[in-house]
Amino acid sequence: MRAMILFCMMLAFLLFSGCNPNDFGLLPPQGMKQIPGGTFQMGDTLYSVEQPVHSVTVSSFYMDTTEVTQGDYLALMGVHPRYCFCDSGSLWPENGISWFEAVLYCNARSKRDGLDTVYSYDSVSLLTYGLAGLAIDFAKNGYRLPTEAEWEYACRAGTMTDYYWGGSFPPTTLADTLTIDSNAVWREGNNGPKRVGGKRPNAFGLYDMIGNAYEWCNDWYDAYSAGAQTDPTGSSSGLYRMLRGGLWLYTDPVCLRSAWRFRAVPFDGSTLHPGFRCVRR
Repeated sequence: MRAMILFCMMLAFLLFSGCNPNDFGLLPPQGMKQIPGGTFQMGDTLYSVEQPVHSVTVSSFYMDTTEVTQGDYLALMGVHPRYCFCDSGSLWPENGISWFEAVLYCNARSKRDGLDTVYSYDSVSLLTYGLAGLAIDFAKNGYRLPTEAEWEYACRAGTMTDYYWGGSFPPTTLADTLTIDSNAVWREGNNGPKRVGGKRPNAFGLYDMIGNAYEWCNDWYDAYSAGAQTDPTGSSSGLYRMLRGGLWLYTDPVCLRSAWRFRAVPFDGSTLHPGFRCVRR
């Protein structure tokens, strides 16, 4: 209680003195939520790719409240991804993006905001958007893609049910399906994604963690280990990067579970129309 009183007094002083509390790290960056650190059980028993369920501790971090929008991406990068489903609007999620394009956006956003870039590389291949000599420095304060552990922890927002809004798979009643409809963009077919933030947020105040656009994670695909982990960053190499969160096209609610994992080649934004959101340490 004493710490909270001191924090409020400091915040009030800064506000009345004309200072920006963001300059002192007291408030989340614009458009982001602070995700408190904690420990959770990651994975599920339904599919082997989600096993074994294991204990993971995640440090506090900032995460975009919504998926990066088409308007934000275009304003910073000057052009949409080549496979974008982009006839919707500026407040719709950017999609059809490769993992590498998402990384380049993260770096550009870091530079725009005067932060250290997390990703470094020697050259860019215009054919595959591959980044030669790619290195990732998690100690930097700039923007990056979330690790799988950060993503699932933020998605669950303290829940351990199949769906972060509660309830188990499979839905068995019309009420179950209507609840999914109020929380996730799915079953849209060729209608494409929908405006971000149009469904209910999870308990952390994050929108569209499930449904709308798939979201890239930072990790290479790898099988889970059984041991407890702290701030895991995944394998150092691989063939596939991880996608999380389901897609507006899906009609199967199994893909809307918090533990659902999908692996994709990092340069392919053509078939699953992936999007992304950024985090900061």
